[in-house]
Amino acid sequence: MTSKVTVFAAHGWPVDVTAITPTGARYKPVRVQPGETGDFYVHSTQDLLIHEVQPSELAAERIPQLETL
Repeated sequence: MTSKVTVFAAHGWPVDVTAITPTGARYKPVRVQPGETGDFYVHSTQDLLIHEVQPSELAAERIPQLETL
């Protein structure tokens, strides 16, 4: 059986959705942008991790990473 889950990023922040397999393996997160919706399908005892991205996390993503020599 397959279930459809709709995520609506309604409050001005993006939402990351990560599919988790029955063995615990995680797929790359998919980001739903603020004000948008995304449809996700869950099947075969799969789980979804839904995470509202906070302003501090967004700021950290914009900081360039320093490379070590």
